[in-house]
Amino acid sequence: MEFQAMPRYQMRRNAVSKLLKDDMRRRKGRGGVNPNCILEIGYGAGDIFSLYQKLGLRAEGFDSSETAYQYAIGHSQAYGALLHRRMPKPEKRFDYVAACEVLEHIKDDVSALRQWKAYLKDSGKMIVSVPAHQSRWGENDIYSGHYRRYERRELIQKFAEAGMRVEKIYTYDFPACLLLDVMRDKSRKKKLSGQRKSREEYTKNSGVERDFHPLVLAMSHPALWLPACKLGELFYRTDFGSAYILLASQRRIIGKA
Repeated sequence: MEFQAMPRYQMRRNAVSKLLKDDMRRRKGRGGVNPNCILEIGYGAGDIFSLYQKLGLRAEGFDSSETAYQYAIGHSQAYGALLHRRMPKPEKRFDYVAACEVLEHIKDDVSALRQWKAYLKDSGKMIVSVPAHQSRWGENDIYSGHYRRYERRELIQKFAEAGMRVEKIYTYDFPACLLLDVMRDKSRKKKLSGQRKSREEYTKNSGVERDFHPLVLAMSHPALWLPACKLGELFYRTDFGSAYILLASQRRIIGKA
């Protein structure tokens, strides 16, 4: 099935683009070496590789779902990305590691952050997005195989425990989330009726499911959601949305003289 970006993915992609462009511009302004490579953990349908290609980043990716691998292989070839069936050897060779809507699927999330950090160069940065606010827990979280949603302070603390410092953190889906959350939970409630799957089964399908109602597909055209993406930027620094995205760097431990 041909890929069509859903509204929340479009807003998340817009936020990823802004974080990367700002960071790359800042590094260039400081006279540093231009970042040129990124590792995407949990690439889902693989469309995100098209953004990395536009930004001039060489991309590699890993997803634990074989379904995701088979779905994304065409996208990865089109956008010059290298996909791995297993996590590659943790060498410090990437300027960026990105993991969008992945951390909430992992029971020991701090250990996962430490593992991902092992792929970063000393000057490397991490981009992570997660669902926000446990009070917003709903049918979609169950259907997607989530362990949790996150609060801002909790998220910053977990990165600190993993040896990372959060430089920027945004909520990227307000005010659209006020409508999208209701619609999505209502749809997921119907799909959960009579289903009995494990969290792992829900997780493996969550990034590649394309079984959307024709009306939803029609309403998701990028031309309709571009204004919503730009409007959402006005609320990036608030805590109103239902999803966080952040940029984190490695904490430097300075020894005593």
